[in-house]
Amino acid sequence: MGIQETELRVQRIMTDKFIQADSVEVTLYRSTRSADGAGGYTDASPAPLPPQVMRLIPLRDGAEEQLTADGQKVRPTYMLMGRHDADMQRWDTFTTEDGTRYEVVFVNANRQYQVKGEVAYRG
Repeated sequence: MGIQETELRVQRIMTDKFIQADSVEVTLYRSTRSADGAGGYTDASPAPLPPQVMRLIPLRDGAEEQLTADGQKVRPTYMLMGRHDADMQRWDTFTTEDGTRYEVVFVNANRQYQVKGEVAYRG
């Protein structure tokens, strides 16, 4: 069930303001998977998406373990938040200005007024 139109507009405005208060420009990279014919998959080289303005929020204790694209169990350390129309999918990767690489390991299904993905340190 969706929220009322007025509340949705207000929530989207609040999300925009929250992101702008401590925003980062993020270029997500996405790989496509193809069946390898033997029951597994082959990943193509990651392709960049257009840059997006988002906010990287430290997570507190209690984040559940998630699986990375290569099957490793990790505990997310940040939440990446974008506008409701942000293009973010599980297993997208990005690198911060200091060269730290992260992977989106979970994306919240509710995208009415924001897109939130849990991210884990990958090197």
